[in-house]
Amino acid sequence: MTGTGGDTGGGGGEPTPTPVGDLPSGLELPVSPDAVNLRGVVNPFGVVRWSLDRPEVGHPGIDISVDEGTPFVAAGDGSILSVQPATDGLPGNDVQVLLSPGAIAGTGWVFEYEHVRLEASLSVGSQVSRGQTLARSATSAAFTNHLELSEVFNEQGFTRNQTCWVPQLEAGDRARLEIHFNNVLRTGPRFISSWQTIVQEGLFVFRELLNLAKYPNGAQLCYPPGTDSRVTAS
Repeated sequence: MTGTGGDTGGGGGEPTPTPVGDLPSGLELPVSPDAVNLRGVVNPFGVVRWSLDRPEVGHPGIDISVDEGTPFVAAGDGSILSVQPATDGLPGNDVQVLLSPGAIAGTGWVFEYEHVRLEASLSVGSQVSRGQTLARSATSAAFTNHLELSEVFNEQGFTRNQTCWVPQLEAGDRARLEIHFNNVLRTGPRFISSWQTIVQEGLFVFRELLNLAKYPNGAQLCYPPGTDSRVTAS
């Protein structure tokens, strides 16, 4: 497939967007919050980090760091749409699961897992069930796994309309994730240090998001698409 490539999303020459159906809801957590090791930076949804991000979208998923071999599960019932080598040179494959085919042929909603190794029993076209072990992390140390919920179109070969998947989780799973993030992850010194110091293209990417005068709710997993809080690094 072409045009599904990772954080930049989309593809050239896109037709006028047409709604494809209901956004999937009641999703299962794709990975246990307890597995997040914070050796890599948590990249939230919606934040513009650098020039490779589309300014109207920002980061189209959520990046987390887990140990190599950590299992990821299917967020919902669906079929494996594509398995491609990771586009950024990191280990593993990028796997898309089609959760909701659209009413219009060639469209639908997919959940994407990046830098994973698909379970040996699965391949493109395999049917998967919500909560079924789908793949395992292929990365370790400071690398991250990217998790994304997007609409696909044009024979399911291009992505658009990236949406933060946290609000689409089943209520109990959403509460579990948010409690762990709020009470454990974002309060830790490693998380705070990473958001204070990460620089891309000469700009602090996340530092201002910790400024409670501007962002009184503190660090979040989801921001409005295109949130750009970058300031000059000094």
